[in-house]
Amino acid sequence: MILEMYVKDFVLIDEIRISFDEAMSAFTGETGAGKSLLMDAIGILKGDRIQTSLIREGSEKAIIEGVFRVREKSRCYQLLLEAGYDLEDTTFIASREFTRAGKSVARINQRMVNVGFLKEVVSGVVDIHSQHDTQYLLNQRYHLQLLDAFANCAQQKKETAAAFKEYRMLADELESALHNDYNEEDLELLTYQLNEIDQAQLSENELEQIDEEVKRMQAHEKITSRVHSALSLLEDEQHGTASIYEAYRELDSLSEDRFFQDQAQRLLDLYYNLDECIGDIREHYETLSFDEERFHELQERSFLIHKILRKYGGNFQAVMRKREGLEQKIDRILHRNDFLKKHEVLCEKAHRQYMQKAKTLHDIRVAKAKDLEAQILAQLHDLQLENAKFHVQIDEFEGNRDGIDRIAFYISMNPGEALKPLSQTASGGELSRFMLGLKTVFSELQGIETIVFDEIDTGVSGAVAFAVGKKMQELGKHIQVFCVTHLASVAACANHHYMVEKHQAAASTSTTIRLLSEQERFEALALISNNSLSSSALEAAKELYNAAQQNR
Repeated sequence: MILEMYVKDFVLIDEIRISFDEAMSAFTGETGAGKSLLMDAIGILKGDRIQTSLIREGSEKAIIEGVFRVREKSRCYQLLLEAGYDLEDTTFIASREFTRAGKSVARINQRMVNVGFLKEVVSGVVDIHSQHDTQYLLNQRYHLQLLDAFANCAQQKKETAAAFKEYRMLADELESALHNDYNEEDLELLTYQLNEIDQAQLSENELEQIDEEVKRMQAHEKITSRVHSALSLLEDEQHGTASIYEAYRELDSLSEDRFFQDQAQRLLDLYYNLDECIGDIREHYETLSFDEERFHELQERSFLIHKILRKYGGNFQAVMRKREGLEQKIDRILHRNDFLKKHEVLCEKAHRQYMQKAKTLHDIRVAKAKDLEAQILAQLHDLQLENAKFHVQIDEFEGNRDGIDRIAFYISMNPGEALKPLSQTASGGELSRFMLGLKTVFSELQGIETIVFDEIDTGVSGAVAFAVGKKMQELGKHIQVFCVTHLASVAACANHHYMVEKHQAAASTSTTIRLLSEQERFEALALISNNSLSSSALEAAKELYNAAQQNR
């Protein structure tokens, strides 16, 4: 749910910080006051497109920030955990800033994020609905998802998808084999390619080993020259190890001074270590030779390996996969009839298994569709659409990973009117009530924690408007509800009532939002209903309020 909103320099809003509570909140105000501005700001946090015209006149940037609380089991909570967020008290802060220069920044808990991630997270918490914005509920391709969410058949869908994947893989292999009529030339080419790979006798890391040896051989002259110079210096009678030994003898003869005796011993140790080192160097030096035949063998081997890699995959693992594929193709050609018979049997078995899973899923959907129809109709009757009909149309087809069902929601609003797809229903007051009924049933299934109705009550009045308000009030028992309305009978049903007001000064205009006290609510309802604060208007407003708050 939304705990708090902070908006600065957004359209007519100078700066507001406002807190919200659970249940239903109504927002009212005079025409042109900017009743929908807060909802527009929430939409910006949901990833709506930013325009520089939304920045308040005279300001260089706008800031929108929302504090949200989510359920631990919600998809939104899991998204944030997976992204590395530490959600203290299951709350997070989402914000967007945008400037006249066209720059914008999105953040969650002060960490910069891309707008796509922000949209995914906030949309998992808040759903905004207006009279003409029916979102995905009017999109037929989402009806299957809605029915399945209602039916709680995730496990059956998973099993059906896995069975379809297995069947489709075998069917594709069989179809490929049926349409690939290999001839003798194909077999000859495939056999040649397989033999070429096998004759190369590749081994992993061989190329690296060859390259290392070739580098050493190419550096042979440099190595022998440098080692020869080093040995000459070390074995020089005047400056080599002989001079160290002579220095040792001189110091060792100074028996009168213990210090020089110790240093003489160190020189002797150095002499023996150096002499041993020289011996090792000379021994290895004398083994150095350049084998020209070996050098050419290595170059030819390197050329062959590079050729095979270029031709069959680029690296050792890819060449081995290519080899395996060649073997399989050759085997299919040589044993094509056996392969086809075997795969026909496997494919038929996989299809039977898929159809069993899909039929189980189908039966669940058919049964749950009846329950869904009953619940939707109950909601519509509460909204004074007693003649409405609702039907979940289930048509079977050959199937895909989601099963063998195509789902579409059909409705009829009036007696004698044929059922029509939901997507073909005209907008208006009836559609608004129908959408409210759908939202009531599906909002919890979708994991939505806050639902925003932006003048969804347009086109209704009187008892129907009161029924719409009571339905939102009922919905507010389970999730947070925001409602922008121009009807007193709807606003009276709210647990909390906010007044949106426009203030005009000599050089500027600003919009504010404030929570009304109970007495202020009576006055606001009187003005909405009768445009009067007379005693009779106030008394009528109190009666409306008391009636709306019964059984809250």
